[in-house]
Amino acid sequence: MRGVIAVKLNKSLCERAKKLVEKAGYSSLEEFIEHAMERDLARLEEAESKEELIRKLEGLGYLK
Repeated sequence: MRGVIAVKLNKSLCERAKKLVEKAGYSSLEEFIEHAMERDLARLEEAESKEELIRKLEGLGYLK
């Protein structure tokens, strides 16, 4: 069994995600969030330099 931790998320963000979970074919909000994190982490892990990482974070909307 894998370990889990609790994470606090913005309520409005969770509500938006809950509305899409079933439509997108996920079995739970947790599955959706894990998939989204895995996808973004994979993109970021591919960065070969600090500058490329910053561009990727900006493209994902994490930096402005």
